[in-house]
Amino acid sequence: MLRDHTDRRTFPSFQLRWEMISLESLGVGLHLVPPTEQYRESFVRGFHEFRSERLPWWFGGDLEIVEQDFATFVARKLSDANRRADGFVPKTHRWAVAEDQFVGRISIHHELNDALRLEGGHIGYDTVPSCRGRGVATEMLRQILPVARGLGLKEVLLTCNDTNAASIRVIEANGGSLRETKALDPNRPPKRYYWISLT
Repeated sequence: MLRDHTDRRTFPSFQLRWEMISLESLGVGLHLVPPTEQYRESFVRGFHEFRSERLPWWFGGDLEIVEQDFATFVARKLSDANRRADGFVPKTHRWAVAEDQFVGRISIHHELNDALRLEGGHIGYDTVPSCRGRGVATEMLRQILPVARGLGLKEVLLTCNDTNAASIRVIEANGGSLRETKALDPNRPPKRYYWISLT
């Protein structure tokens, strides 16, 4: 599921640090790296921004040890690429870095189960809130597609809410083809289902 929200709230306690990244578009010079302890400081800043928005997927699980034991957190993110016996769908994580600062994260599920086909898809991402609107999500998705191809995927599914204009732009800019729009819950926006061919 894609999470490049249109809400552009400011975060005063972190804003000065991000202003040190001088590029008008953070997509320029951005590169993806595997999770690493090298970016602990900027990751933790971004982590607090996400939590300030009360994003539910930034609470619980491995995230509860980010500040106490970052090395273990990184190791767990890397190990997510391994198949397990508990039915966990393996996924590869990458962090987006611009001017030596963590600005976003993106991940690829190596396959789909029934739940991911309904909501979530192969690829999901988050852009650090104070870095949104500067090309990060578009460039993350562009750079992750060859990684997905390297995993043997022929096409990838991306889902987003029908009201999420930012994610719609990102997906379509990367060749996403809308195949279906479906209402999953009468109290939530319809879900869009995009596929991107990797062949």
